[in-house]
Amino acid sequence: MIAPTVSGGASRQARPASTLSDQADRGSKSCDNKREVRRLARRAHIVAIAREHFFQHGFAGTTMSAIALTLGGSKATLWSYFASKEALLEAVVRDTTEVVQRDTILSLPTDGDPADRLTELCRSMIERACSPIVTKLIRLIGPLADQQPEIAKIFFECGPGETLDLIGEYLRNQFPDSVWTADYPAAARDLLGLSITEIQLQRAWGVGHKITAADKEKRARHAAAVFLRAYGKDAVSIPHDTACANPSMQS
Repeated sequence: MIAPTVSGGASRQARPASTLSDQADRGSKSCDNKREVRRLARRAHIVAIAREHFFQHGFAGTTMSAIALTLGGSKATLWSYFASKEALLEAVVRDTTEVVQRDTILSLPTDGDPADRLTELCRSMIERACSPIVTKLIRLIGPLADQQPEIAKIFFECGPGETLDLIGEYLRNQFPDSVWTADYPAAARDLLGLSITEIQLQRAWGVGHKITAADKEKRARHAAAVFLRAYGKDAVSIPHDTACANPSMQS
């Protein structure tokens, strides 16, 4: 049997059909992977553009036509990714909460004095609460809570709810000998509330003076001290002045 020839007169043995088939499959999968990468990148770009529209104009003031115009494509392309404006908003909420958690990581120290560790945790919660993107997201979702409770639920579960779970587990693992309660979810809610409620409300509604680094530090120390006086087994060791001096954010 004569082997097939190639240019230049050289000859080589014919490849088995199975090898050619495997190469074709790999080539097909590679193309599919590239298409999927492009599709996901396009989807992420759509979500980023939509987020800015929702933040600037609110849900009611944002249209799919305006988003498509900013994207530079057709509405048909936009609809092929998201079947409705509500579906696009859900994607924005999920994506934005992931961005917040990635860019403002909670500090969960495992060494040091309980008061110092809690103060560090409170600092990181306050920094997250003061993030501009968090303020914008709260302003977007707040007015929709009654009309679109599912969106509000998604926001809470992916944002504050996940944060509370993380804090609760941290308290369970790091402070079982320092606090009297075993209701760590309730303790987490109290610690989060002490840390960020006043700051977040003022930022969400644009009242009060600009929050300084000194304000944040006072709030973090105050929150940790009050928490330990309420939950600590050795509460009497917490300085009374530190726990009771409320660092008001009012101007």
